Amino acid sequence: MSHTQLLVPGSDLMAVPATRHRTKSRRLRSSDPAVRAMTDFLRDPPLTTLEECDLDTAMDEMFRLGVRAFLVVRAQAVVGLVTADDIRQSRRSSASRVAEVMTAAADMPAIDWLTLREAKVRDLMEIFEGANVHHLVVLETESTQSATVRGLVHRARVERRLHSGD
Repeated sequence: MSHTQLLVPGSDLMAVPATRHRTKSRRLRSSDPAVRAMTDFLRDPPLTTLEECDLDTAMDEMFRLGVRAFLVVRAQAVVGLVTADDIRQSRRSSASRVAEVMTAAADMPAIDWLTLREAKVRDLMEIFEGANVHHLVVLETESTQSATVRGLVHRARVERRLHSGD
């Protein structure tokens, strides 16, 4: 992934939308298709921030929108992922901007769209456990040089949906 440009779906990308319309999360079973656990950016536009964004501002926006991660973008391309945990951990350092604490695109935990389409929720949980990560970026490969960030899977959200009632 180090030489592949990651794009975001759509052409009207904003740095953080003013509102977030979230559909009600339904209960998941471990045998359900993994795509049910994904936030699909073709239906629900990605929440993004810029590399230069101040960490306090990014954290405030995450809190306001009820999310725990933003894709970090530069000119319609994804350059990283920043999570609430990244920002909290940065408080022990002198970091002040998203670029200083984000996970670079080449290092983001990712799963291919075609793989996700064939997987079950239990497979996602095994990946989360084995890789010890909290988010998986879903990549839809277009060529060896380009991929679209199709969606995001949040471990905590999947766990809540596995253990909740309707």
